[in-house]
Amino acid sequence: MMKINKLITCISGVVLSITMNSCDDITSENNTTSASFSTFNELKTQRLPGIYASLRSNALYRQGGLLGTWSDVGVDTHSGTLFPVEYNPLYSYDYEAGTLLIGQTWTEFYIAIKQINAFLGQIDEFSPESKDANPVIAEALFLRGMLYFDMVKIWGDIPIILSKNIDENTALDTVKSDANVANSSAEEVYLQIIKDLEFAMNNGNSRIGSSADIASKEAAQALLGKVYLQMTTTKEYGGVEGGIDENGNPVSRLKRFEQAEELFSDIIKSGSFVLEAEYADVFADETNNEVIFSVGYDGPNSNVGSDFGDFLGEGNLRDGGSFGAYRANVNFALEYLRNDPGFITDNILNPDMNGNGLPLPFVDNANQDKVFMTADALNFVDEVRLIGVDNFVSDKRFVHNIARKNFDAIAQVARGTSESNPLKDLTDRNLDTNRWSPFKYIKPLPNPNPGGDGTIDFPFLRYADVLLMEAEALVALGQDDKAREYVNMVISRSLNQFKLERIPDLIDPDKGSGDSENRIVYTLPTSSEAGTSRIILDNAVTNNRVQVDRDAFLVPDTIIGDQLLDRILLERNKELCYEGKRKDDLIRTGKLEEVISKLHANSVNSGSANQLPVRAAFNLERHTHWPIPQEQISLNPNLKQNCLYGGGNATAGCFDL
Repeated sequence: MMKINKLITCISGVVLSITMNSCDDITSENNTTSASFSTFNELKTQRLPGIYASLRSNALYRQGGLLGTWSDVGVDTHSGTLFPVEYNPLYSYDYEAGTLLIGQTWTEFYIAIKQINAFLGQIDEFSPESKDANPVIAEALFLRGMLYFDMVKIWGDIPIILSKNIDENTALDTVKSDANVANSSAEEVYLQIIKDLEFAMNNGNSRIGSSADIASKEAAQALLGKVYLQMTTTKEYGGVEGGIDENGNPVSRLKRFEQAEELFSDIIKSGSFVLEAEYADVFADETNNEVIFSVGYDGPNSNVGSDFGDFLGEGNLRDGGSFGAYRANVNFALEYLRNDPGFITDNILNPDMNGNGLPLPFVDNANQDKVFMTADALNFVDEVRLIGVDNFVSDKRFVHNIARKNFDAIAQVARGTSESNPLKDLTDRNLDTNRWSPFKYIKPLPNPNPGGDGTIDFPFLRYADVLLMEAEALVALGQDDKAREYVNMVISRSLNQFKLERIPDLIDPDKGSGDSENRIVYTLPTSSEAGTSRIILDNAVTNNRVQVDRDAFLVPDTIIGDQLLDRILLERNKELCYEGKRKDDLIRTGKLEEVISKLHANSVNSGSANQLPVRAAFNLERHTHWPIPQEQISLNPNLKQNCLYGGGNATAGCFDL
């Protein structure tokens, strides 16, 4: 009896084509039934942590999981990976029903869901008082709703598995029954998600005073709002256009916008969450008051560490960087600099190019002696590299989200395995645009932990996301003024107080140009000479910087309607990039095809990361969802395939999205 739950999970896993190793990994903390516990409290404290642990499964909420296979791939923030090659079909829309990572993801979702169901069955056996049981059930149902929500977005019509029976005598029958469940419509799946999250919202404990990696009523409320918002996706984009109510009657998209807005508004009015003063603190400080729910990682050295920071960023897996396998989309990176004088003009972001696949030239700013970037290679001029690019940037998210350092070279110097010199140090910290990489989850330098054993949690829901979703719902409801207010709150947090607007000629402009020692001579370092003194450069920054013109970055009153929605999407991308939101945003708002059509050869500017094949392969009707894994179609006679990926079982047929 002690091992029955693990037996059930792994037998059903065999039916779902999962390997025994995966069973061992995912169920290592969940291999006993209620008979193993003498009290409900023992069941809760010893089994519930394992339910959360299932979120850390390799294909789910790890950086190498959904973020690398579905959420942020094949869009406009970064390139396909240079390695490992099995990820590339998902970036380039070249996947099929037999693609390995698609099958692994499906299986791990259902293993996690079945563990939750079995846990709910164990709770039923104890029949505890509702005041004790309901908050625990709320946590489990939040997690189940979260899992089903991601599944219905990815696959559409999927089986709903709810059986909780863990009795030893009926276990095999339950497994067989679950393995033959037919697809439910996406509308029906959404109804189950709503039911789970409503219970969690009405019965859960508060996030206030608790850890962000524990499901709360506020997390359920925010996620339910996100569910309602995603349900507005049109059928053209594979959505349910409002879906149905519990009686099977159609619900309008407008109603879903209203429901989402009400939930988000209540969170905002509660005052329970705030934007952290510093953007970087959201990802570095686990005790911050912005994250509503996170997937927690308990590393290092405990087999439950995270891989956040391992995948995105410039090279060196251990010390600050990552695998170095991805490149940032340069057009996206330059969006952070759009309103900084001297950096760029609208021309550089023109996807039409000038006929040969290269961006149009820069237009020199009449108030600048030099533009900060050169038109041919899109790289910063020497003076800016010497002073420090960051000193010219208003939006601090650029510095945090775009890696421009060679961490491998810097780490070698730090460990004494390579010698440094002034020119090498400058170059290592100012990579050209073809080496710019996505960043976000910044590991320390030096970092003692090996890959996959970090301490960085994944912020699944945070307050900035809620503010921007509320703004999106308000635009749909015709309340543009209020929507702009929330967008501008997020933008305001992103801005530095001071910056340089031009390359200084004088160390201190107050001393005038008559003093020859006050003039700056910009000299690049050599392998043996330091170049322009760091003291001179630092003093020039202090004496020449000006206050950031915040109004230049905020959304003006003249931006309304569809233009305002476009601005919200842009700010969501700059704020939430690499957090698993972009593809869902573009699908929900009907912008995915438009964005992919603007990818071009120099979007990433790195050999194997050319994004023209992505644009050529994309098909809107086919690629708003994944196919049901072929191995599942083969094993389950009642399971239908997405019609665009083949007819599935001869008897079951297929389903249209």
